[in-house]
Order: sequence, then C-alpha cells, then structure tokens
Amino acid sequence: MRKLKYSVLGFLCTLFCGNALAQSELYFDKEQYQKVLWMTTRFYGAQRMGEGVNWLVATHEANDVSNEIQFDRSKFVKGKSYLKDADGDYDLTGGWFDCGDFVLFGQTFFYSAYMLLLGYTAFPEGYPDFYSEDYHGYIDADDYTWEGKKGEPDGIPDILNEVKYATDYIMKAVRDNQTFYFQKGHGDQDHKVWCTSTVKSAIPVSLGGESDGPRPIYKVSGKATAMASQASAALAVMARVYAKYDPDYAAACLEKAKVACEFVEKTEKGTTVGEPQGNYYAVGNRYVHDMVTMYVELYKTTKDPEYLRKAEENCSWMNNTKEYQYNYTLGYDHREDLAAYAVASLGDESSYGAKALEVFDYYVNTMYKPNSGYLLNHNSRSWEQWGGLRYTANQAFMYALYDKLTGVETLNPYSTTSVEYIMGRNGKDFSYIIGYGDNHPALPHHRNLYRTDINVVKKEMGKFPKIDKNYKFFQLGYLVGGSLDDGNYGEKEIWSGRYTGEENIESWAYAEGGIDYNAGLVGALGYINSKINPVPQDETSVEAFEREEISCVLSPNPVQDRLNVHFGKLLNEQVKVEVIDALGCIRLSKVVSGQSYCGLDCGGLEKGIYIVRVVAGEESFVKQFIKK
Repeated sequence: MRKLKYSVLGFLCTLFCGNALAQSELYFDKEQYQKVLWMTTRFYGAQRMGEGVNWLVATHEANDVSNEIQFDRSKFVKGKSYLKDADGDYDLTGGWFDCGDFVLFGQTFFYSAYMLLLGYTAFPEGYPDFYSEDYHGYIDADDYTWEGKKGEPDGIPDILNEVKYATDYIMKAVRDNQTFYFQKGHGDQDHKVWCTSTVKSAIPVSLGGESDGPRPIYKVSGKATAMASQASAALAVMARVYAKYDPDYAAACLEKAKVACEFVEKTEKGTTVGEPQGNYYAVGNRYVHDMVTMYVELYKTTKDPEYLRKAEENCSWMNNTKEYQYNYTLGYDHREDLAAYAVASLGDESSYGAKALEVFDYYVNTMYKPNSGYLLNHNSRSWEQWGGLRYTANQAFMYALYDKLTGVETLNPYSTTSVEYIMGRNGKDFSYIIGYGDNHPALPHHRNLYRTDINVVKKEMGKFPKIDKNYKFFQLGYLVGGSLDDGNYGEKEIWSGRYTGEENIESWAYAEGGIDYNAGLVGALGYINSKINPVPQDETSVEAFEREEISCVLSPNPVQDRLNVHFGKLLNEQVKVEVIDALGCIRLSKVVSGQSYCGLDCGGLEKGIYIVRVVAGEESFVKQFIKK
C-alpha cells in the first residue's frame, strides 16, 4: 500500500499560479467573488417554507400586523410558515418559495434544484463551507453579514445544505409513479396581502394563508413530463454527491429518482400549461430534452446501460437543426442546453456524445456569442422587460460548462464579464445583487426582506427599513431582473424609454427576482471561484482521499453518535483506525481487518473538530470530521 502524501507546498503553488493567471482577468478583488457566491447561495435559505430554519424570518415577531388581513395570532408560529401543506394525511411541507412571494411553483423549483446541483458536480472545488444547515452561527450572533464571519461550518459545502432542503421536498412531491405534486399555493390569493411568510401563514386561505385549513395543493397523474424529469435528474445527482455524507439519504434519493422516472414513462406525456389558476409560468410543450437529461443523470449514478439507451432514443432532435437552432436562451422554459451538456459530458460512452457537443458548441459560440462586449446576444430587447439578467447569468454558466467539456483551464471572459456586470462593473457602478456593493436596489420585490406586515405598500413605504448596510438582513443575495442598459435601473418613461431612476417595489419586471434567477448565477460563480478560490477537497469532504489500493470516506459528517469509516473495498491487511482530538490525543482506537468499513462510537466525544487516522504498517493517512 502506497503512502498518501498531501503536499501543502504543492497545493499553494497550484493555487498561486492559478490565481496569478485568473486575477489578471478579473475586475474585483478575488474575495468579492467568494462573498457574492456566499450571498447568492445563502439566498435559498431565505426562501424556505415548512419546519426548516429560514434565516431571514427566524426571529421575526408579529408586532405590527395590519388589522385588515384577518391575522389569527393563535396560529402564528415564530420562524415557521406553511406547516399545514398536505394532501389529506400525506405531508407536503417544505421546499422553496419563489420570487418574493410564498408559492412553490414547480416550473422553476425543480429546474433550479437541478441547475444548482449541476454547477456543483462540474466545479466542486468552487463551493466552500462557511455555515451550518440551520444558520445558528448567524442567528445566535445576530450578525448576518459576510464581514462578521459568524457562520459555523458543518463539514458539508453550503450549496449541498441548501439544495438538500429542496431534495427533501422533491422526495415528497414524487409520491408514487402515478402521483406528482407540482405546486403549493395559489398565486392570485398570495398576491392579495403584503406581509411576511410567517404572518401570512396565520391568515385565511383566501388571502394566501392557512389559518382556516391547508392552502391549495396541486397534483397530476400525467402531463408533467418536464418537471418530473427535472425532479428525477436532481435526485439522481444528489444520490451521487451526498453519498459521502449520508449513504442512506443518497440511497433514498436514488430510489425516488427511479420512481419519478417511472412516472415519466408510465403516465401521459405533456406539460401542465394553463393549470392551475394562479400559476404564472408556462413551459410550452417541450419536454423530450428533459427526459434526456434525466436518463443521463440516472445512468451516471447507476451505470445501468438501459438508462443510456433510453437517453439516446430521445436524442433525435439533435439531428434536426430546426429543433435547436432558434433564438432563445437557457431558462426555466427552455432547457435544451442542459440536455446537450449532459450527453456531451459522456463523451465516447454515448453514440450521441460528439453530436451533443456540436449542439452545445452552437449555443455558446454562435447563438450566445455577443457582437461586442461580453453580454447577452439576443435578436430582440423586448424580453428584457422581465428578468433579463437571469439570462445573462445562465449564459455565463453555459460558457463555463463548455470550457469544462473542452478542457479550457483559463477563465472564460464571457463568463467573468457577464457576472461582473451583474456585480457592478457597468456604467453606473450599480450592483443588481441585493446587499452587494455600495450601490444596489433599495426597494426589491421581496416580502420577507422587509420583515413588515403593514400590507399597504405604497402608502406606508416610510415604515419599511432602508435596505443598506445599517440593516442587519441587507445581504440577501437576491438577483433582481435588472437591466442591460449599462447599469440603469428603475422606472422607464413610456414615451422615451429612458430610465427615471425611480424604484418601484411592485415593478416585477426589474425589481423581482426568483430562485431560477439565482441558479445560473450561483453556477457561474462556482466556476469562477473554482479557478481563483479553490477549496481543498479534504477540508469540505467533497471527495474521498484516494489511493491505488484503498479509499476512505467518512459518514455521516458531521456526526452525532456513530461514525462510519468506509474503505471502499474489503481489506485483507490489518488496519488501525484512530480518532485524534485538537490537542493530538488519541480518543478512540480500533483495529480491523477483513472488512470494508469500521464503525466508531463517537457519542462520548465533545463537540469539535477531530481527525481520523488510518494506520497500515508504517504508513498512514488522515481525514477530518466534525462532532456535533
């Protein structure tokens, strides 16, 4: 058995050289890209509904509730919202709100979960661990800022903590191979009252709450092919990436991914366009590419050739240029890019690998390539009237994935410049990310951000907190729809099209954002940080330490009681496994042979960081874990 050597000098040299190369191409200091990734990732924790901790309203008190919204204080639960979501006795709590409102729209929810996981699988070294799943460091310190550094790492990359909250719900949404839940809440009802999610949960259903019973839950037994495929793909990816932390959870994800796949195969194909009332999203009638993505992700997770065969059966659209060469950009309603990337990433494993790369090449090097500068190319600017910057972010992510496929090591200038425009590198030095920089939107359309329950918005704006550095929750990380007019923002004069500079909290086209807006931006930032701020994979336990003869994976990590040390194969030789504390003292020791894992009882250890040392003869290696 060869000894594993972790060369600190070699790592620093790699990091320094990579930074020297990338830094010359960047506009901001490299820490700023890490900060923005932290903000835009943690944003998803401000979208949580159900029992999970939502850091934005965890401490919100219902002290200033408008009399007109029929608030039932006896139904108010501090920090919690929509605890009655259910179909009869079937629990459906959890998931993410969309935009600044409190409905779960499946068209953006399943897509966003997959997009975030796709970024992580492509650029795992770009995603650090700054805080815990329940945000207790920020909440306990009452400091929610990047500069305060109050987050407490838990050994799992932050992006996986955030997406796990989504996959927890996806496993509920996929009830069986005939039942799929795709929406919670009614958009029209939700829009009737402006207040926080915790207060809204304590008002009547007719006003978007649940004080008098569960709000509307929407399910289908078919014609949800696109969303169910995205759900399956997200769960299949989660099954791969989370196995290092919790093999049982990963197995549960894979099982439900297969059930979602069965739903796609066994039920009527189609979409849920126009259903139900109060749904503001449409996905057209395109879904075959989502099936391709689903089958590829299931194949990558299981290595079952049947999934690869099914993926290729649904790739014929790649042979017809009219099926993909039309003017659009990646968004929740156009997802061909994701299928092309998925198949192309298989390379020679798929007979469509080369064709898929050709299709993906067309997107990034023809359709998306701007005529000047590094911003979005599009035939018409009419689309910009509603959330234009999401497309800029998505294209930045696609450029990154293309370079991943083609082995380009340097930073893609189209990715960096597009992201930097969003961060504030524009004619007005204006950031379109709430809480980032000195000049960003002060009136974003996000109800929980203001933590106020006065309902009447325009007449009571003076009671709203000013979203600046004096407001503890200002670093929301919310990407607004914004503008590509060189840093302009605010109302436009109808007759001239010029910006007045006046913000309107109810102008959804530019002041609103969404979980899908952030998804592409997080992926692009993960890519940039993988080049300039790479995370040593042992520190976040993203990957196992590998040897030619043995590997070591710790689970769960963090651990409460029993820690499993998985060796990846049956050991023939005798191995000593030790747990060492921060002072270098051996706290636990066990000798094993003839088995593929070692179980350690860590229940008696104090909270903190420990090292597992595996010793075989004169050789040894170590790995870190957290006792919670």
